[in-house]
Amino acid sequence: MNHKRLYVGDLSADVTEEHLNQLFAEIGDIEAINLVRNGQHGLHSFAFIEMVEPEAARLAAQRLNGQTLFGSRLIVYTVPPRSRPRTAPRA
Repeated sequence: MNHKRLYVGDLSADVTEEHLNQLFAEIGDIEAINLVRNGQHGLHSFAFIEMVEPEAARLAAQRLNGQTLFGSRLIVYTVPPRSRPRTAPRA
């Protein structure tokens, strides 16, 4: 698979983009981090991380899934790139 995008779930409220950057940069170069805070009490945050290389994304998922960060066990897996809108077929 050539997926460079990762889903990182079950993040503690204490985790920042900088924490994620430090953790994932140990494995490979990062293009972007999108940290999504869940405003509802008791629910964890999540992030999408785009790695530069698909191999780095695969290694990150393999190495970091199940690791503990700020007391929460991470859920890390690769996801397909965002789909692009389909163009209407030509008549």
